[in-house]
Amino acid sequence: MTESELRSLYGWAEIDPSEPVFAGSTGTWKITYHAGKYGIDDGGVMKIAWRDVSDWQAPQFTDPSAPAYATVTTSGQASLRPAFEKQRYVRPWRLCVTIDVFDESLVEGDTVTLTIGDTSGGSTGSRAQTFCKELFEFRVAVDWCGTWVYEEVPSPKFPIVSGLPAKLVAITASETTPEELTWVGIKAEDLWGNPCSTYDGKVLIESAGLSGLPETYKFQPDDHGVHRFEGVRATEPGVYRVSVTDTINGLIAESNGLSCVSDRSEHRPFWGDLHGQSEETVGTNPVSSYFKFAREAALVDFAGHQGNDFQITEEVWAEIKRQANVQNDPGRFVAFVGYEWSGNTPVGGDHNVYYPGDDGPIHRSSHVLIPDKSDVDTDCLHVTDLYQTLKGKDALLVPHVGGRYANLNWHDPDLEYVVEVYSEWGEFEWFLKWALEQSYRVGFTAGSDDHKGRPGAAYPGSGSFGVYGGLTCVYAKELSRGGLWEAIKSRRCYGTTGQRILLDVRANGLPMGSDLNVTAPPTITVNVTGTASVERVDIFRGLECIYTYPETLSRSDRQIRIAWSGQRIRARNRLVRWDGGLSVRNGTILETSGYAFDSASEGIQEHTSDSVTWKSVTTGDADGVILDIDGSPNTEIDFKTDIVDTTVTLADIESGPVKVEAGGIEIAVVFEYAPLGVGREIAFEFSESELATGCHPYWARVTQVDGAKAWSSPIYTTV
Repeated sequence: MTESELRSLYGWAEIDPSEPVFAGSTGTWKITYHAGKYGIDDGGVMKIAWRDVSDWQAPQFTDPSAPAYATVTTSGQASLRPAFEKQRYVRPWRLCVTIDVFDESLVEGDTVTLTIGDTSGGSTGSRAQTFCKELFEFRVAVDWCGTWVYEEVPSPKFPIVSGLPAKLVAITASETTPEELTWVGIKAEDLWGNPCSTYDGKVLIESAGLSGLPETYKFQPDDHGVHRFEGVRATEPGVYRVSVTDTINGLIAESNGLSCVSDRSEHRPFWGDLHGQSEETVGTNPVSSYFKFAREAALVDFAGHQGNDFQITEEVWAEIKRQANVQNDPGRFVAFVGYEWSGNTPVGGDHNVYYPGDDGPIHRSSHVLIPDKSDVDTDCLHVTDLYQTLKGKDALLVPHVGGRYANLNWHDPDLEYVVEVYSEWGEFEWFLKWALEQSYRVGFTAGSDDHKGRPGAAYPGSGSFGVYGGLTCVYAKELSRGGLWEAIKSRRCYGTTGQRILLDVRANGLPMGSDLNVTAPPTITVNVTGTASVERVDIFRGLECIYTYPETLSRSDRQIRIAWSGQRIRARNRLVRWDGGLSVRNGTILETSGYAFDSASEGIQEHTSDSVTWKSVTTGDADGVILDIDGSPNTEIDFKTDIVDTTVTLADIESGPVKVEAGGIEIAVVFEYAPLGVGREIAFEFSESELATGCHPYWARVTQVDGAKAWSSPIYTTV
């Protein structure tokens, strides 16, 4: 049926205003449906739906003075009953306003107007989606006959664009030598982490001794807010950090450390995001845009695209492969072909599937959203079926925690070389420990599982994601599919919470991921180049923390850090909401700052000399506040949230941290004098006095004072 015929029979919808929307902006929008010849019968329904990955503020119809108030009116005689409902339409259009039509019918020409962000009763309006979309759609469908059969009508579409610059970001490669050229990237981001596509600011660049960088740079229209400087050189060994300032907008940034080494080992570090998906499945923007963002905006070295298999038609699979191959550029950017086997947890759970070359088969967990069932016999209904199907083939599976979590009761060592410890869904150290508890020999990665079109630089927004997306660092011989493939299968990789923390962990000189036979405890050496001061490095043997560097943490004598963390459950609804506050008695708060908040939707809301309030969610990670308190041992901190309600005195934490546990998966609040850190560049070695027979996985966890973390892949040491 043509669009003209749809409009005539079933109606159409428009939006006012129809201009591009700034990501995360607050405003009022009117969506008006014009009834077609059929009208809508008494007992019929309208749905105005948007994609379920969107974090457009959920409309509410009960409090005219509260944010996101919405109203529905009609020019016709029918009565209308609106409601905002989740998961009442076909994935991925599961966020929708449903409007029941009753008492009378709507006739041709009648209009129904949904006003989202109605300010007439004092509401501040509705906050738009916080991430950019080439064409955002409010999809309107009508059950015009009251039969629960919906016809989609021509619906309003408009772009969501980046806002004003709120942050500068500087990125460098992690390693170079005096003989080679390297690069430095600078970008401007808005409040929600979108590259500012119209940024035209002038930045001052402090090169820290690097040659090849200009003293100033004015961003050009074709930069789209991101510029990569090539031909940069470090002339002498050392660690270089580039500083960038935009004096007009009051923005400043410092890059991650660029380590210049005189003699490079066989392998060098490359950064990437192996996990995310685009709008061909449940994500945002097309797969072509996905790989382009990773390369040009996130400035990562490699990326993988992992769409849900039960939405990948043959046409979509062909396009995913085509884009990965077209955008793969050895030496500059590597794109992997792959998909996500998305079985339910009882039959295996989420596993990413990767291929090393240009092609590979797709073996789905089901055809639930694929109309063409002609190849349903190729489905693998259980993860063990997938193991059997891929047996002997060059493929890689990565179990991870997404909406579903992978079930580690099953494992194939010939396919599963690594597991994912962290993504936008949260921090899942319990997952890697589960793998070690099962005696699996696996390395550790991190990714974003980005659904918002921002692989490699994935902010969580204000929806179901809890943290900034992770990155994987791979020590490879070269930046190519083959080089990265060999390194990942060798477990020569580690994951971070998204910061480019350079980490090298060795046992008796062998790199992370190695298998090592010993007759005496190995010497563990650790080198870290952090993006902030390192708070601590914990060395684990299997599940047990056996050493912490430094052995004594240096702490502030007045600043108090209060950090809350954890997740409810392993499954999808794991998020813990910590909205609340604290008050101080017998003391004064001189200064307040946030700790490890993940997005603009979180953070400190109000603070006075004796109180602080905040909004916060955790999904395994930690958030918190740091208070500079002028007090005495009897100063009391009353902490109040729906999760924990407790009182702690400064005398209580004088001798060490006070931890209040609250169930779930490591849900807790820790009160302590703030660790000061030991600097951004550290090196140490450690060896146990004795070691029992058997296989012992040695691995390290780095924690910075800003809450950022890195997890090294284990070295599997056998006595």
